[in-house]
Amino acid sequence: MSWMNKTRLDKSYSLGFLAVLLVLGLVLPSGARSLVVQVMVLCVFAMAYDICLGFTDQCSLGHSVFFGAGAYGVVLSLLWLKLGLIPALLAGLLAGLLLSVPLGIVSVRLSEAYFVIVTAIISAIFHLLAMDMTWLTGGDDGLSVSLPKLSLGMVDLSVYDPHTNYYLVFVSLLLSYLVLRRILDAPLGKVFVCIRENEKRALFLGYNVEWYKLAAFVISGTFSGLAGGLYAVTLRYASADYFSFYWSILPIVWCLIGGLGTLSGCWIGVLLMCLFQYYVSAWFTHYLLIFGVLILVVLRASRRGIIGYLMARG
Repeated sequence: MSWMNKTRLDKSYSLGFLAVLLVLGLVLPSGARSLVVQVMVLCVFAMAYDICLGFTDQCSLGHSVFFGAGAYGVVLSLLWLKLGLIPALLAGLLAGLLLSVPLGIVSVRLSEAYFVIVTAIISAIFHLLAMDMTWLTGGDDGLSVSLPKLSLGMVDLSVYDPHTNYYLVFVSLLLSYLVLRRILDAPLGKVFVCIRENEKRALFLGYNVEWYKLAAFVISGTFSGLAGGLYAVTLRYASADYFSFYWSILPIVWCLIGGLGTLSGCWIGVLLMCLFQYYVSAWFTHYLLIFGVLILVVLRASRRGIIGYLMARG
């Protein structure tokens, strides 16, 4: 299947998924709605990571840095600066941007193995710093925050209302998708695909591969910061644990099982992981063993994940 057809299918799956989410907010019971809110937040994180791994073949083990920075960007701006909710979320996004630029400059120049190692070391350093700087982060206990009302011009809405919280996250997911889709449809996104498919050919064609990899890394880190901020808003809490290795591994799993190089594929990975975490774990403690077998089966059937398999058959 051609790249254009794959992109068209990816858009169709994404829009269908968004349409379902729009309706679910009105009909789901409170427990299931809370789970879907978490799924939507993590979908933003998964899309952001897929820009790095799925489109420029950069397997970062340091994206927990941007996720944690985004969470603390929101919480600290609410606690210290008394910002409104939307400016606080923008502060989380900005935190991801400001960290991804210098870390990207250091990392993208390295070969694949060294890139993985260095990003993992960076993640470990930030986790240790977050655990140690309890005056700033609260350490492992974290920081709790009370959320201000969501100001929409003439109307102020309480984010503690389940429907307001749901659609705040939904709109954030929708806007993130539209921005990332626009980037990927632009010439910049086509160069990303060129680098993924054949980096040497991209160099031969005259593209500055390091610059484009840095651009992908920064875009990925910026939206990872937004995801961390949304996660902190959803839980009203941020912890040094958000910088841990766990939050660097999860997006790799989501993208691998759902489908690398597709914005809709990583959403499927997030949904499956959350369903296993919240429902399968209720009757089987070692549910990750089953999930691990599922990953192996999916990758055995298609290296491009579930969406890649569906696209190949289509």
